Amino acid sequence: MKKLCCLVLATLLLACEADQSTNQKAKIESSNVIVEASGELASSDTAIVGPPAVKGQWQYKITFIAPEGSQAKKGQPLVSFDSSQLQQKLQVKQSELKTAQKTFENTKLTNESSLEKQKLDLAEAKMNQEKAKRKWEQSDGLESSLETRKLSIQFLIAENEFKRLKRTVAKTIETNKVKTAVAKSNVERLQSEVNQLQAGIGRMTVMAPKDGIIIYKSDHQGKKVSNGDNIWMGRQVLGLPSLDKMIVKAKILEADAGKVSVGQKVEVVLDAVPERVFKGKISELGRVFRRKSREQPNIIFDAKIALDKADAELMRPGMAARIKILNQVVEEIASSEVAVN
Repeated sequence: MKKLCCLVLATLLLACEADQSTNQKAKIESSNVIVEASGELASSDTAIVGPPAVKGQWQYKITFIAPEGSQAKKGQPLVSFDSSQLQQKLQVKQSELKTAQKTFENTKLTNESSLEKQKLDLAEAKMNQEKAKRKWEQSDGLESSLETRKLSIQFLIAENEFKRLKRTVAKTIETNKVKTAVAKSNVERLQSEVNQLQAGIGRMTVMAPKDGIIIYKSDHQGKKVSNGDNIWMGRQVLGLPSLDKMIVKAKILEADAGKVSVGQKVEVVLDAVPERVFKGKISELGRVFRRKSREQPNIIFDAKIALDKADAELMRPGMAARIKILNQVVEEIASSEVAVN
């Protein structure tokens, strides 16, 4: 009887375990498209090239620009600007510098000559003073007081002349220092201006700061630069993006703002290659809303998408892209249903 009870109890336990295993649930993750948007490819590492900063230069004329789409190497000339005005200024300043240098040399020679003459006069006055002093001292034994007084006066005159010339020499030395400093300062100022102009002329040819593909930049009217164009300081001429660091700049409608967050998975399809799908995640969301364009007044905000894997051979900045932002959904279903499926 006891054996029978144990057998029945074991059967009941096995039945319960089977029922529990049937009711176990599995988690299945699926993705739903919640937002569709448009955008374009861009590089996260792009060097922007424009007119160089040159003192007194605000407008620039392009005389050479490397072809768009070509591959640039670091140190290669990308764009050159007309430097004829700077060359003319340089010639004028170089002429002024030569004149200032001659003036400086002449000032030093004149100062030295003038000071040397005054020193000779001072030495002569010193000898006259000493000579007059000796005569006056030797006149003490003379009986004529008039002669002694005359020699005394001659000594005082010689002594005063010596003191006057000594003051003159000291004043001339200080004056010469000032004249020399002014002439030297003028030379240094002009030399600095010449150096600035030469450096500015050198910067009128802009070299590639790194390797990359050349992409011309458009202005607010969508116009790109070309050889012979006149542009203003601050205008972006071209970009030098790194193709191995591509991202997607998405434009998301204001109505979808609440559905999008950083970290969401994204599928990207390029219009040029519609058969391929690139995976990625939202890496950054814009902080302000703006109008899409003058022609399209829709309110949008920007988002950046980091691609899981970029294709440097295929992808180019500016390529149009269609974007699907996914919402991850986790569903729980019975394991028996999973087995059946």
